[in-house]
Order: sequence, then C-alpha cells, then structure tokens
Amino acid sequence: MDILFLGHSLIEFYDWQKRFPAHKAVNLGVAGETVEGLLSRIDRITKEHPSADLIFIMTGLNNIAMDDFDFLGSYKRILEKLSSAYPSARIFMNSILPVIVDFISDETIRNMNKSLKELAGEAGVEFLDIYNLFLDGKDRVIKDYLLDDGVHLNDNGYEVWAKAVEEVIEQML
Repeated sequence: MDILFLGHSLIEFYDWQKRFPAHKAVNLGVAGETVEGLLSRIDRITKEHPSADLIFIMTGLNNIAMDDFDFLGSYKRILEKLSSAYPSARIFMNSILPVIVDFISDETIRNMNKSLKELAGEAGVEFLDIYNLFLDGKDRVIKDYLLDDGVHLNDNGYEVWAKAVEEVIEQML
C-alpha cells in the first residue's frame, strides 16, 4: 500500500517507513511548515508521488503558534487538491495534539480540532482524532509522550500515534 504522510515536524521527525515496512510509506513532512506552506508544495507532491492509497495529514500547529487561526480555507484547498489527485485514496486529517507551552492554550487546540473535524466532514475526508490519546484521566497532557520542549513527540508519543495509524491500515487490508 502506498501511504503519504504530509505535514510539519511531527511528521518529518518519525521514520514511518521503518514503522510500516510492509508498505511504501513516504515521509513528506517539513519542520516548521504552516498550512499555507503545505499548500504551496501540494502540486509538486502530487506530481512526484502519482500513487497513494492512504494519506495522513498533520498540520496547523505552527499556524496556531503564530496566532494565525485563519487557515481553514488553505487547508480545504489542500484537501480538494489531494482528493482530485488521488480519487480512490482514503485521506485522514490528524487532530492537532496537545502541547505544554505557555503561548498555546489547551482550549485553543480543542476549538481548532472541532473546526478541523467539521472541515473533514465538509471535504469528504476522514478525521483521525488522536488528541485524547495524549491525555491522562484528568485531561492533562501525558508528559511521558513529549520531548522537553513540550511540543515534539518522543518515542513513546510516536508509538501511540503509530498504533492509531496502524489500526487504519489494518482496516484497509
């Protein structure tokens, strides 16, 4: 199965091919990238990778970090371009994960995830809500899943995310 992983550093910093060796997992993550940055690359991506059965997108956190909350239109254009280029692929928008930084509130991320879930429904794609997998029973971020910066995932965090991705892959087999 051809799987594309698109987005920012959380995509880029993981070896998806190593985790899913039975499939062709292409890592197209770019650290620091915004939704608009991904949109600017999307035509090149679809030309360079003409085949995809499954697409996972993780983007938006860098926009939020810059107090840019007006990116749903650009995200919608990404989804339209991907749906057009890969009409038979299943496309999953990943929820934005919780972070432990002073300048991004949990409420902000929760609200944006609600908007992203609505966008997924409008665009006819799927929403992989993994946000709660990173919270303990008291709705606090599980620090054991994050690096010291409070944003990026460590091996434990990536394993949680990869298991959710694996469940999607297994459904398709």
